[in-house]
Amino acid sequence: MNSNRVRIGVIGAGAIAPSSIFAIGQVANAELAAVCDRAVERAEVLARESGVPHFASVEEMLRADVVDAVTICTPSGFHLETALEVIDGGKHLLVEKPMEIVVERIDRIIEAARVKGVKLAGVYQSRFRPVARKLKEMVDAGLLGEIYSGSAYIKRYRTQEYYDSGGWRGTWEVDGGGCLMNQGIHIVDLLLWFMGEAKSTIAMIDSAGRQVEVETLAVGLVEFASGAKGVIEGTTLAYPEWPQYLEIFGSRGTVAFTSDNLMRMELIDPTTKEEKAREDLLRVSEELGRIKEKARAGAVPGTAVPVVDMGHTPVVADFVEAILDGRKPLVDGVESRRAVELITGIYESGKNGSRKVDLGG
Repeated sequence: MNSNRVRIGVIGAGAIAPSSIFAIGQVANAELAAVCDRAVERAEVLARESGVPHFASVEEMLRADVVDAVTICTPSGFHLETALEVIDGGKHLLVEKPMEIVVERIDRIIEAARVKGVKLAGVYQSRFRPVARKLKEMVDAGLLGEIYSGSAYIKRYRTQEYYDSGGWRGTWEVDGGGCLMNQGIHIVDLLLWFMGEAKSTIAMIDSAGRQVEVETLAVGLVEFASGAKGVIEGTTLAYPEWPQYLEIFGSRGTVAFTSDNLMRMELIDPTTKEEKAREDLLRVSEELGRIKEKARAGAVPGTAVPVVDMGHTPVVADFVEAILDGRKPLVDGVESRRAVELITGIYESGKNGSRKVDLGG
């Protein structure tokens, strides 16, 4: 490996791959080196567009020795086997969300990476976005005082055609879940980043409204290790859909926000510094909104809007820096595990008469 450049291969040429390819191209010390997919035609198209070789198997790509690291963009329930093969080949690994759909399978990936001495990171881009990062700093510094509650809301809309578009969509075996594991995992991860580990959950889930195995409705009560309480409410039946958001309140006030947008900040007797921070966050939110609208207006129908996906770029940048600097990625395997543990706990409770499920917190 070049001492100041990391060659990255993309495994899986499906819908999320262009986001990873775009992000790799934005990072100075990263280089897209290969695309790999068993569906050779798809891999060939993406590889040709980027001017890199394509491969039909991970084994073939590793044997060619053209990559230092890979990002896995395959369906969630297939991540383990690919990850173990990549790690065994001595390559660093960035895995799309969720890292796997079962905690025990994530643990196997974490342990394999530890033994082999390679970097392991998960794609949870919401943690890197400006509004979320600044609010995290402020909340950690005592903005809300003692935290009483933190909740996450996922109001998405997915048609039956969406689920029918891929044989793995809406299945427990490969998709791992529905509105929480698939659509809601980023906001659940953000909730845990702000609130700390979850201690237990009591939940209800339902597959109403669609012909699918997984949940289209979920409501979970959460107790955090800190003693704070919260709610996770998710659906893929809400039309029109709403942005996913968090609401956190404590002894000094309340904040409600998406990863990109401050929706509300109300404090008891705010200081001048806090008022200025609120105004600055609102300006950042408004500017990001303008950037997104401009990008959408200029986009070709049916194609990705790279600037809206800017969250992937800092994830890749941090992954590359971790490799070059010899440090842990900010969202490593252990951090990537937390949201999956909580979501699968909600599923366990919901499938078993809403009984209380204790978690690792």
